[in-house]
Parts: sequence; C-alpha cells; structure tokens
Amino acid sequence: MRLGVKFRSASLPVHVPPRSKIACGAPQVVTDLRGPGNIAYNAPPLITSSMALALASFERILQSEAVAILGSAVARIDQLGTYNCREMAAYPGWVSEHSYANAIDIGSFTLKNGKSIDVLRDFDVGPAPPNKPNAFGAGSTLGHFLRWFTSTLTRSHLTTIHTAAPIHIARTAAQITS
Repeated sequence: MRLGVKFRSASLPVHVPPRSKIACGAPQVVTDLRGPGNIAYNAPPLITSSMALALASFERILQSEAVAILGSAVARIDQLGTYNCREMAAYPGWVSEHSYANAIDIGSFTLKNGKSIDVLRDFDVGPAPPNKPNAFGAGSTLGHFLRWFTSTLTRSHLTTIHTAAPIHIARTAAQITS
C-alpha cells in the first residue's frame, strides 16, 4: 500500500485479437483493491498502474467534494467497466482507452448516509451553482477536475463519468490549486 492505494498485480498481455486491427492490453496492470478514499467498488477495477494513481487522485477530490457539498463521504462507486478491447463507439478506427485498461466508466455513487448519486440523474455539467439537487456542479472542484479528467463526452458517456488519460492529473492539480 503506497500513496493510500492497495492493489494486486494483474496480467493483461498486449495482443491483437483475431479478425481485429487493434492491439489491446497493457504491460503494467493492477486490480485496484482500495484507494485513499476508502471507497468500495461493485467490482474491483482492472486498470493500468498509472490509472490507479489517477483514480486515487479522483477519490481524494471526490471525498472532499462529497463531504463539502452533500454532507457525507462516498461509501461505494458503481463502475460500469474498465478493460474492454474495442474501438471507440463514436470514432470507428480509433482505439478506446478501455482497450488498454486506461479508463473507467462510473455510473453512480452511494454515500455513507445511504443516499445514491446517479450520474445521469444528478451530475450537472452546467454553470454553478448546480441546477439539480445533490449534484456535483461544474463550478465545484470535482466539476473542474472532471472537465480536465474526462477526455471525452460523447453520446455513449452521457450516463457515466468516463475517466481516462491520466496525463491530465498534473494539469488538473495545477488548475485546482491556482
């Protein structure tokens, strides 16, 4: 356990599936067992080690914002998927970050007080203050973080928070602290 992240080594060999033109897999993959936010997942995320560090940053900010905005920490995240060898649905011929275990789709959060936050129902990407009750608005720290951290918002991601491209972590931290 380092940086508050508990993980187990995993294997996801780089390969080209039969009848495919894209390569999938990653050399450094882990199963994320527990992050610094002490949040349970419906299924342990299978992700790259760099994505595990990005997810740790996400958890820290998520917990801080949940307590500040909603009055309760997050107990559980329902994730809808990490590794999936495929092209991007919106851009045929482009490889999805899911093909490299470098993305996670989040559908909902359950708070420690029992309330559920559904991304489609409750997340407001509009101007602050949020127009929806119990929403993490775009004007919140989490909203700013997600605008940087979420690399794409496509029709396939209107019901989930799609986090990928952990390279944005350094830029996000600079944006939030400046």
